[in-house]
Amino acid sequence: MPVEQRQHFVGNIQQEGARLQNLIERLLHLAQVEQRQGLEERVTVPLAPLVDELLQAQQARITAAHLQIDQAIPTGLSLRGERFLLRQALANLLDNALDFTPPGGRIRIAAERQDERVTLRLFNQGEAIPDYALARLTERFYSLARPNGGRKSTGLGLNFVQEVAELHGGELQIGNVEGGVEVSLMLPT
Repeated sequence: MPVEQRQHFVGNIQQEGARLQNLIERLLHLAQVEQRQGLEERVTVPLAPLVDELLQAQQARITAAHLQIDQAIPTGLSLRGERFLLRQALANLLDNALDFTPPGGRIRIAAERQDERVTLRLFNQGEAIPDYALARLTERFYSLARPNGGRKSTGLGLNFVQEVAELHGGELQIGNVEGGVEVSLMLPT
């Protein structure tokens, strides 16, 4: 086999190995969360800096797709819970928004406090979620094809977010809105 072809196959093997490792890690995280009866720690997590951290980690992807990011999270707004779990849940939501927003599109992240709850809303411009899929989005292993190539994800991200929300005493809602999709994560303060 020519060297170029061997390198191509090795690259495919490495890519699939990384994908499988990612799947295994997600399954382990999900299994750990599902087995819990409560939070191991409850700390104050400032929301705006956490979202800024996640956006910074995805900056290359955001820039490459020429996406517009609007962030409207009041300074001083915080959540109470496990920082690691909250970070992973928000990272999954952002990752989905990035996957389904067309190049040049808009993502809007907003949050507000309502009594003893914080509602984080993440809107991404793009195609509506088909009606048949809306009720199944948080099912383990359920995934829709990504617009940029049709490949599906592991189908674990939104299931993980729902588990984290419930563990924190909150809830997750996903729906179609004018011009795209909006995810609402409601968590107690």
